[in-house]
Amino acid sequence: MRDITALERLGRRLQTTIDSLQTQNALQKTIFHSISDGVIVVNKHGEYTLFNEAARKMAGFNPKGVRIAHSPETFGLFEPDGQNLFPADELPLARALQGEPTDNLEILIRNAAMPYGMDASLSAMPVYDENGAVIGGVSIVRDISKDKAAAKQLQVMNDQLATQSRLLQSVFNSISDGVLVMDDTGRVIMVNPSAKWFSDLLLSTVGTDKWIKDYSFFYPDRVTRFDVDELPIMQVIRGESVDNVEMFVKNNKLAELGVYLNVSGRPMVDIDGNQTGAVVVFHDVTDRIKTEEALRQAFSQGRLEVVDTILHNIGNAINSVTTGVETINNLLTNDQLVSRFTRLANALKQHEDDLNDYLKNDPQGQKVLPFLLALSHDFKGMYQTLEDTIGRVRNRTRYIVDIIRTQNSYQTPNKGRKVINLVDAISDAITILQESINRRQIQIEIDCANSPQEIWIEESQFHQMLVNLIKNAIEAIDELAKFGELHEEPRIQIRSYLIGDFLGLDIVDNGIGISPEDINKIFSAGFTTKAGGNGLGLHSSANFVVGSGGKIQSFSGGKGKGTTIHIMLQSSSIRPASDQDKYKRGN
Repeated sequence: MRDITALERLGRRLQTTIDSLQTQNALQKTIFHSISDGVIVVNKHGEYTLFNEAARKMAGFNPKGVRIAHSPETFGLFEPDGQNLFPADELPLARALQGEPTDNLEILIRNAAMPYGMDASLSAMPVYDENGAVIGGVSIVRDISKDKAAAKQLQVMNDQLATQSRLLQSVFNSISDGVLVMDDTGRVIMVNPSAKWFSDLLLSTVGTDKWIKDYSFFYPDRVTRFDVDELPIMQVIRGESVDNVEMFVKNNKLAELGVYLNVSGRPMVDIDGNQTGAVVVFHDVTDRIKTEEALRQAFSQGRLEVVDTILHNIGNAINSVTTGVETINNLLTNDQLVSRFTRLANALKQHEDDLNDYLKNDPQGQKVLPFLLALSHDFKGMYQTLEDTIGRVRNRTRYIVDIIRTQNSYQTPNKGRKVINLVDAISDAITILQESINRRQIQIEIDCANSPQEIWIEESQFHQMLVNLIKNAIEAIDELAKFGELHEEPRIQIRSYLIGDFLGLDIVDNGIGISPEDINKIFSAGFTTKAGGNGLGLHSSANFVVGSGGKIQSFSGGKGKGTTIHIMLQSSSIRPASDQDKYKRGN
């Protein structure tokens, strides 16, 4: 008999160790095959001896026994561009067998298992024995396709952002409006070239105190100053939005300089809603303001010319009235008929007791009847003269009243459009000039059959334009008559018609005409070919037409060939014209 108790204990411990090792081995094997990266082991002969499940899937089959030298064509290992097979002797495992570790070598794996290709990162380490000799190698194959795709997408996004940034920068620099980007203290952090007139603000250290000191801010009247707290820039810095605030800004160092601005702005906020600064846009409206002032001045000058025309015609009518009154006065105060009649009455009174005998037998008395007949004839002639003179005075007085009444209806310039009767408007303009038309015996023809009966327009300025243009036509006829070359009936035609959304208006005369070198100058301010003219009427008319979105042109065959002023006005028709809108108006 032999005591084996110790041997039994040793056997149980050994079995426990074996079971533990088996469990650990199973666990390690599970972990080995669960790793998402491919793990490959080769022996010193370059043969694949161990690989996990991820590596098998990448290969598409069991790679055991395959040599490294055949790996590229067997597993489909390509250069990263996917065009050429990767050299076998440069694979990380081949280099590991030479004792050289490799980290993150990129290749492309494309085979039957992965027909679309997989971007992979390979790393390898040599395996040494206890004597330091290389006996194999271990390689880790990591799928970096998603990383590569993400990197490509990131690069694309970066390229797009860079392109957008360059585009936005180009747009920012090309904007005709001045743009200032400021932080929450009013310090300018970005400015585009169009804002360089705000030169001091280009310094990034400049804040609100500096530009308030260097610049004066006024309302558009150029007199009333903005309160500092009410400045659009300050409002935006406080977090308020502003839109289309007009102001006049002057550099205090250069007193003669100044610009009119239309200012809008918005506060900048971060993703948490906290204000980080402000963006302010300055639109330079100096040219517009000056143009509007010039237009107002031109309209005023044009109105002065109309007033001058009215006064001239009223003056002519008053002269006629004065002459008539003087005639009546002379007839009544210096008339010999009354004196003769008085002498006759006195003679008859002296013979009131023997009147019949005096009339029949006295030589002087026999002259009474012929004297009475002659006196009656003379009284009748004087009465006719008084009646004719009073009629002329009455007509001239009514004409003056008509002029004043007509012009009074246009005295208050309306700031907007209104509906007016086109023929009535033309007739009112002719009424103002009727005295001049009559004196020259000019035939006026109005043809509005092909235009709307009513139009939508700025009434007072339209009236002013008509008066100026008709007056200009009258003066052109006068000018030709002075040279004795008016060989036909003087005539002015006014016709209107629709051309699409525009109202066409032509004023045609058979006057002096326009020379070719002057045809494009006649609407310029101050240009005139008439002695004593000021050139304001046509200029004012052109400003009205162009300012209302239309156009005006002049046509002439040359000197002595008459002129046509052609106007295109934007107008909305209200009702079609009737046949009675076409008629001929004489003197």
